Amino acid sequence: MINRDDRNGATELDALFRSRALGIGRGVDGVLVDANDELLRIIGRDREELAEGISGRGLTTARDVERAAASLADLDRDGATSYMRDLERRDGTSVPALVSIVTTAGPGLRWIAVVVDLSRDERLRTLATAEAAIVATLLDDAPIGFTFISPDLRFLRVNREMATMNGFSVAEHEGAAVFDLLPELRETAEPVLRRVLETGEGLRDVEIVGETPAVPGEVRVWRESFFPVRVPDGPVMGVAAVARDETEVHRLRRELTATLARQRSALERLQADLMPGRLPEHPALGFAARYLSAAEEVRLGGDWFDVVYAADGRLVLSAGDAVGHGVEAVGLMARVSAAVRAYAWQGHGPAQVLAHLDGLLRSPDSEGAASAVVVLLDPVTGELEYAGAGHPYPVLCTPGEAPRLLRGAQGPLLGFGGGRAYRSGTAHLAPGGALLLFTDGLVERRGEVLSTGLDRLLDAVGRAPAGAQEVLDAALARCLGDRAPEDDVCVLAVSRPA
Repeated sequence: MINRDDRNGATELDALFRSRALGIGRGVDGVLVDANDELLRIIGRDREELAEGISGRGLTTARDVERAAASLADLDRDGATSYMRDLERRDGTSVPALVSIVTTAGPGLRWIAVVVDLSRDERLRTLATAEAAIVATLLDDAPIGFTFISPDLRFLRVNREMATMNGFSVAEHEGAAVFDLLPELRETAEPVLRRVLETGEGLRDVEIVGETPAVPGEVRVWRESFFPVRVPDGPVMGVAAVARDETEVHRLRRELTATLARQRSALERLQADLMPGRLPEHPALGFAARYLSAAEEVRLGGDWFDVVYAADGRLVLSAGDAVGHGVEAVGLMARVSAAVRAYAWQGHGPAQVLAHLDGLLRSPDSEGAASAVVVLLDPVTGELEYAGAGHPYPVLCTPGEAPRLLRGAQGPLLGFGGGRAYRSGTAHLAPGGALLLFTDGLVERRGEVLSTGLDRLLDAVGRAPAGAQEVLDAALARCLGDRAPEDDVCVLAVSRPA
């Protein structure tokens, strides 16, 4: 064990040894024999190790061995030395430090060292350098506008992008009152700036509208965010604003809206032209029909209904929905509804009509999918023959009975039948009764199971008078109410007066 030398009553060193800011140590030759707590913290050692003596070699990183030997030689020759180097800790980490050593009187090479931990200073310098680089980028290179505005609403700093937006040079901005340079922006921007200054809370994605000298006479739109600038726990020193010009985005958005409106209008006209111009007249039957387009702007779909006479005098009622939306769905709807008429006129029953349609949609030159229901109605007897392909069941209303769904003849979606046979069902439209065909937009709602919508429909038509128009009105009022439909809706009602 190495004994500590007498400090010779040097009370002047007591204050240094108690320091929490400086590491203080004493040594003999190349061994540290006394140290304060700060030095032990810096070198990562404890007092048990200190009692044994800590070799200077153990504090020297491999890359600094030669420099340490040279420093010790300087100390022996000159009586003092100072250097910056990394001090090795026992756990293998190192600490950058400034070391100053002077020799003292006594046998051997006795010395006192003052050590300053530079690691925190280095971090601060690194952070300061990084922050300076960030600010320089914002001011010079960022593709967004940036400005710092004082509490009295003057420009303190702007970057080149913001200067270009406003139509003045960077130098012309600095120190100028914001709304002396940009009076047209006062109405939208000044309340925002004052709110941030008063509340100390930022505002994001604020739309600022107005003119600037950069483009005189043109109203422009900016998306801006405003943030209070303050020192920690101090008052607001100003407002930082970040802006991007969205004028072109707004213009394109308006053009897109107009284009979609024109497209929708054209599709609606096309779809209306493909619907029956007017319903047939028959002394023994009443008819009512309605088409409603979806609430969403581009969701015009392939829903249709139709009523035509077959060659044998029976009526062919059909409703369907071509899968998809837009031009393709409307085009598919046109092909399928026209094919229903053609096949029915040739004398095919509902099941055969659907089978032909399925084959048509599975052909290489006419790919697609659709749901459909086809009904043959004898206007004299009221006899019904029906078949469905993935479509909501028709509703039959019979006097004295609860309305019911015609579930007896449902097949796969058209285009997915795979050559399987469709089948027909039969029913009777009694005097005083009504039949309702519809597409799924009438009964489907987001977040609701289909059976709930069907129950709502059955309850509505069950309370309505038996006329076709009354049944249709009751169905629409109960199932849709005042809300616009989420999908296209077609409803076709036929009644047989008592």
